[in-house]
Amino acid sequence: MARKLQYSTSMRLNYLICIFALVLSSCSFEGKMEKKLRKAERKIEKLTIKYPQLLQKDTLYDTVSIVTKEVKIDTSFIDIPGDTTYVYRDKLRIKYVKVGDTVHIQGECKGDTVIQVVKVPFDKVVVREQGIVKQLTNNVKGIAVSLLLIVLVILGIRFTFKLLR
Repeated sequence: MARKLQYSTSMRLNYLICIFALVLSSCSFEGKMEKKLRKAERKIEKLTIKYPQLLQKDTLYDTVSIVTKEVKIDTSFIDIPGDTTYVYRDKLRIKYVKVGDTVHIQGECKGDTVIQVVKVPFDKVVVREQGIVKQLTNNVKGIAVSLLLIVLVILGIRFTFKLLR
């Protein structure tokens, strides 16, 4: 009978350990971080609604370059009297050649780069950064009161022990 009781308590202990392991394995670091991030986003949203001066309008400038390739076209046709003609205009070059009753036209347009600056407006949250010295000077009163309370508690404990002796 004693053995059955001992066996059942060890089984209970094993079940308890398994349940405890399952509970601990369900806690994930990523889930906690995601929850904290959502909570921070909600706080920022509430603050910016309540204090719109925290949002600062800013503009991001981005340069977009579009490169066009060179285009070449070559064609021939029959024409009556003519001569060799060259046409040069900006990036376009055309050569018109008449040999006998055959006309040969060769055209070429050099590649080009189109550069465009794009403005992207966005809202930026303004955060004032305070150094450790500035934070301490702002919180000196609270720190002093806390230290005073700690000293009073220590003195009270000593006084009580002296009275109890």
